[in-house]
This record gives sequence, C-alpha cells and structure tokens, in this order.
Amino acid sequence: MKFKKLIKSLLLTLLFSIFIYGSAEAKCNFIMDLGKKYTKFYERKYGPLPEEMFDYAEYDFLASDLCPNDNFDENFIVRHIFLEKKLMAIQFYVDNSVDNSPTESMKLMNYAKRVYGNFDTGGNPKYYNDFHIWERVGKFIIYNRKLNKDVWQEEIFISNDKNSEKLAEYNNLMEMGGLPEEN
Repeated sequence: MKFKKLIKSLLLTLLFSIFIYGSAEAKCNFIMDLGKKYTKFYERKYGPLPEEMFDYAEYDFLASDLCPNDNFDENFIVRHIFLEKKLMAIQFYVDNSVDNSPTESMKLMNYAKRVYGNFDTGGNPKYYNDFHIWERVGKFIIYNRKLNKDVWQEEIFISNDKNSEKLAEYNNLMEMGGLPEEN
C-alpha cells in the first residue's frame, strides 16, 4: 500500500513539474531583456542594428522565429525598439494589411492571456475593442486591440516607466524637429 502511495506521489510530482516547465516554455524568447545594451555579442548573433536617426533603431523579427511553439505566421511581428543601443520596448504586433484574418485568428490575444494573465473580453472576445495593462516587477505590458475603420490594430507593448518616458521624450523632440540632447 505504501509503495502505491509513493508511486502515485512521484507521478503527481513529475506531472506537476512537466506542467510548470511546459508553461514556462510557452513564452516567446525575445532577443534580450529591457534596458540591456546591444553589444558586440548581439551584433554577432543577429547582425548590426539598422541605422536610424539619432541613436534610434527598430529591429523586427518574425514571431515564428522567437515563438516557435505558438503557430504564428508571417503576419505576426516582434519589434525591438532601441535608443542609444539599449532595448527600450518590445512591440509584438499583427500585420492586418491584407485582411483581418491574423487578428480574427485570436492568436495574439490568446498568447497574451496565457502568458500575462486572463482579462475580461466581454461576451464575445472576437469583438473586443479595448486594452488591458499588466504591471510586473520592473515592467508593464499593454495588450491593445482596436478597430480603426475596417482594420484591426492589435499589439502587445512591453516596456517600463523609465524607458517609455525616454521614448516619449525622443518622439516629442522628433515631432518638433529637434535633436535629442546628448548625455
């Protein structure tokens, strides 16, 4: 009898471990963490950052390359946004330029719910037209899905207060035609 309990206990522990490990593996593997510098190591691995104005760069990857277990196709893009070679934000977005089928597939919404936490999408999630914010230690995550005329715009935006403030300052200066201050 004790042997059966021991086997049952070990089996439950093993299944629980597999479940926890499998859940951890369900996240996308972004190329680096927020605030990290794009060093020579990353340059050798991914190539140089695209040259943009005034130390600003965006580097796009197909989500299928960073999230191999999520069945994302070429309409799902992960943009890494750099300022002064530091990762300021990650924008995971859907390209609905041909039609709305990528958003209608619910893949990005389901990913957001699974990885960051469930949220209320109303009676029918296919018609969700709003945003949700999660706050985590050292960062925030925004899921945004809105209908603009007849085209869905859908994204997950990841950043933190300090980095998003720097990006906002940079964007304001660029819109006003100014140059960012040198630090």
